[in-house]
Amino acid sequence: MIPGDLVRLAQWCKNGPALMEIVGEGYCTGRPHVLAIFLEGPQMGTIVDVYRGNLFRLEDYDEAMKQHYENR
Repeated sequence: MIPGDLVRLAQWCKNGPALMEIVGEGYCTGRPHVLAIFLEGPQMGTIVDVYRGNLFRLEDYDEAMKQHYENR
């Protein structure tokens, strides 16, 4: 994921699902994070530090959610 990429925050996250745009590298150490801005929802316009494992490319989102809930 690089700045400018559009991604979707997983539905299991507090403010998900939501369309986001990657804007930079995150600050958390030990786990890969990125900075992303909400492009929809109540947090629209807010930039947050997000764990990459909670973000999915738009074309992969539906399949990722399906697999996640089938494996629970």
